[in-house]
Amino acid sequence: MGWFDSNGKFLYMDGRQIYYFNAGDKVMKSCYKKLFFAFMSTLFLMSMLVIAVLPVLQVFGADTLVWEGSVPANGDSVASPVLFYWTSYRIVAKMTWWYNKPNNLAADAQYYTTDFHDSWDWWNHAHAPDDHSFLQINEKDVEWGPFSNGDTDHTYEIYYMGEGASVTFRLFDWMDGDYGNNVCHLRVLIYRKVTVGGYIVDSNLWEFAPFLGALAFAVIITVPTIKYLRKSYF
Repeated sequence: MGWFDSNGKFLYMDGRQIYYFNAGDKVMKSCYKKLFFAFMSTLFLMSMLVIAVLPVLQVFGADTLVWEGSVPANGDSVASPVLFYWTSYRIVAKMTWWYNKPNNLAADAQYYTTDFHDSWDWWNHAHAPDDHSFLQINEKDVEWGPFSNGDTDHTYEIYYMGEGASVTFRLFDWMDGDYGNNVCHLRVLIYRKVTVGGYIVDSNLWEFAPFLGALAFAVIITVPTIKYLRKSYF
């Protein structure tokens, strides 16, 4: 035998003893379970989203520019700032220079042309003689990769691991060795990448703002809801 009193408590009699329980207890516990499940599901989905997006940032994220300089065609060396140990850098070289300005003959970081009609969009090209590179790093040849013509700004890039020292860049004239008829310069840019949780990502932390915002939104929605339910049922 049982009944509800004016406070919503259910009372029942077992012999001479009267027992009661709050009718909202079971409902409140059910709501807690649902809210806890929803909150944990949100955290799980957010973590999966971060794990899925971080490798994408490695490929498509904008790097942080740490240095930009011009390497002159006169053979002078140019030094970068110190590049930290075990830090991954991307070195980009672009533009062209004349190894024989009077005859309008040009080269870039890796290739040269014998086409005097156009020093930017070349009609022909060849690798620097004897597998050298025109643009050297620390007085050593570099393999800058496949040929890039004027439509891609004669752009080349390599990845370099910092050694706790600056690096030097120099244009070496392997064509005629005459620096007196050389003109212009190559543009060199160094970008830094930062390793976080095993992934190389952009060092700009604003990239993570959407994920942190979504997590904050989940907390803002969940906490007031729990407080409201506690106030409603107790």
